[in-house]
Amino acid sequence: MNTRMRGWNAGDGTLLLSARSLATKTFRQADIPAVRSFATIFAARAGMGTAQLADFVLAVSEAAACATGQGPCTARLRLWITGSRALCEIHGDGVLFGPGPRDAGHGDAEMLRRRLLKQVCDNVSVDSGNWGVTVRFSMAVA
Repeated sequence: MNTRMRGWNAGDGTLLLSARSLATKTFRQADIPAVRSFATIFAARAGMGTAQLADFVLAVSEAAACATGQGPCTARLRLWITGSRALCEIHGDGVLFGPGPRDAGHGDAEMLRRRLLKQVCDNVSVDSGNWGVTVRFSMAVA
């Protein structure tokens, strides 16, 4: 698992609120609990309140599950702050919806994840193809 954080002020642990405030993490499906912890630290340093922090971490967790839900794949998480917005991009190299009966019901889970993301985030996009799955969302930092 690879983890990097840039834009953090090492002296006092605060987040520098600029487009350069970037946190990245490479993960697999089994690492989603660690992804939630990573997102929690990022959101807290970004200044999110308790309720907003919980929504942000839930959204990151659901996006991570969406990007890795179709079996063994590697995904990359990017979190950053631009102005007063927290942004997330997760790209997994798996395929979101595959053909065949083994995927029956999987589309329902993905639709629920998308619906949840749209409820807690300001902007959401989910793109998939042979190249993998990319989930992006943003939230205002209150």
